[in-house]
Parts: sequence; C-alpha cells; structure tokens
Amino acid sequence: MRETIAAVAQKTKFRSQPLGFAMSAFVIARPTDEEAEAEYQNLRAMVLAQDDRSELLKGVDSEVVMFKNMAKYPGVGSNGGTAAGLVGSYETVAHRIAEFTKVGIDTFMLQFQPFAPEMERFAAEIIPRVRSLTVDANLKIGSLLRI
Repeated sequence: MRETIAAVAQKTKFRSQPLGFAMSAFVIARPTDEEAEAEYQNLRAMVLAQDDRSELLKGVDSEVVMFKNMAKYPGVGSNGGTAAGLVGSYETVAHRIAEFTKVGIDTFMLQFQPFAPEMERFAAEIIPRVRSLTVDANLKIGSLLRI
C-alpha cells in the first residue's frame, strides 16, 4: 500500500486539490488477539454456510486483482473485508490503523457485525488508542476517526 500511495501521489503532485486516500475494511476487535480470532472464525463459518458466489462470479475475469486478494485472504465483509488485518486485540487493531495513517490513509470506511454494538466497541476501545498513537507521531487524527 505504501508504494501504491507514493506512486499515485507522485503522479498527482501538481493537482490544485490535495489527494486523499481511503480504505475499506472489516473490523473484529476484542480484548485479546485470541478472542478476536475466535470471533473471526465464527463469522467465517457463518459466511461459508451462506456463501454461494458461483452464479455471481460467472463470466468474471479470475485475474482481477480484487479476486486474487480475496483468494489469498479469505475473510469476512465486502471490498477486501478482513484482508486489511483489522482483526485482533484492541491494541493490535489500533496499531494497524495508526500504521495505515502513517502511509497516507486518511479515510476509513469500516464494517462491523453486528454493526451498532461493534461500532460502539470501536468508539470506546480503538479510537482513543489510535488517537494516542498518532498524537505521539504528530499525525492529525482529529478528523480521521469521527463517529
């Protein structure tokens, strides 16, 4: 991701408007990495039990990058889902988000399941940790993670 952002930013450095970068990801955060992994496996089992994409994927080019990535990182959620690695303890997820901000991601489009309680968990447990990590790194986080 670092190389892609750098290459795109270089090509667009003469733009009058600054270019922003966003990513979509599915978040599974728990007090420990083991608890998050257990929830990930639970959600994966539900997805596999309900997922038949054979009709949807008829005629789709198997060389499309998104599908190659999804094959490498079987996950939960759409648009890359858990491939971003936002599955883990509160500390793990916060550190991963802080790393994404350091390479230039300034907007996060996050998915949760179930949405409301997991969003509340994210707001209470992850956002304060990300703020403390990014304040230390002199990064602007004020508008980055708003709910």
